[in-house]
Amino acid sequence: MELGDSRNLGWEQQPSLYKPKDLEYVRKSADGHRLPAMDCLSICITVAEALDFLHREGLTHRDIKPSNVIFVNGHPKLADVGLVAEVRPDNQSATIVGTLGYMPLPPERPGTVQADIYALGMVLYVISTGIEPQCFPELSTTLIEHSGHVDFMRLNSIIRKACQPDCAQRYQTTAELLVDLREAAHALQTL
Repeated sequence: MELGDSRNLGWEQQPSLYKPKDLEYVRKSADGHRLPAMDCLSICITVAEALDFLHREGLTHRDIKPSNVIFVNGHPKLADVGLVAEVRPDNQSATIVGTLGYMPLPPERPGTVQADIYALGMVLYVISTGIEPQCFPELSTTLIEHSGHVDFMRLNSIIRKACQPDCAQRYQTTAELLVDLREAAHALQTL
């Protein structure tokens, strides 16, 4: 994998200063710890495309979260592929891995395609609201005032479907999620 962009300038002269610029750092550096709607969509589309590729290859990432999205030459990339594993049937046991807050609630098992979709929905929630995942589905009372109501409602409908506790009501594939992400981005661009 390519070297991620650095958070610190001049790290080339002092390599100990290097820390990769990840989505968690970008989010926490942003006003209100949240990114503009179009940035959220652009980042999540790129991550969803990578995730869709993994899923079509019969693999799951198992740890989608902001700190596992790094920027390389200014573009987001899905990182920390060390936990990637083959998709297993529901009746087969697998090691439970992931990050609390980004894993679906029990009794749903983490490490599935559906769990990856949930985690990406939670990433969209966190970067668009500035609220930590354990607060989901809470929204700040001033959130809609500071973001366009229409912009936020588009994101919120995607987040609610991606993070739906009932798997049958959640996006069934990352490709299905991508359609809604792209439609929302197109709608925002044409406003």
